[in-house]
Amino acid sequence: MSPSSFTFKLTVPNDPEGVTVVAAMAAHAVEYAKLDAAAGAAFVERVHEVARQGLQSATGHTCLAVFAAADGQLTVTIGAESASQPLSA
Repeated sequence: MSPSSFTFKLTVPNDPEGVTVVAAMAAHAVEYAKLDAAAGAAFVERVHEVARQGLQSATGHTCLAVFAAADGQLTVTIGAESASQPLSA
């Protein structure tokens, strides 16, 4: 595991609080991946919307969120929704 190569998964409740949890974890992933502050903040905002959409369309009581850095990208996927951001050079 390194700032440019990691994966972690989080099961979040399928309710509005889940959006906040996913966005907070995205902020931690941004920090760990050492993204530029402005790019990182914009990415977290995009993840917030992706989480809202993903949880809104999810069925069941929980939803899986996957945070991954690979191939020069930081990606957050929740349900069928995802957001990506190039890693800093």
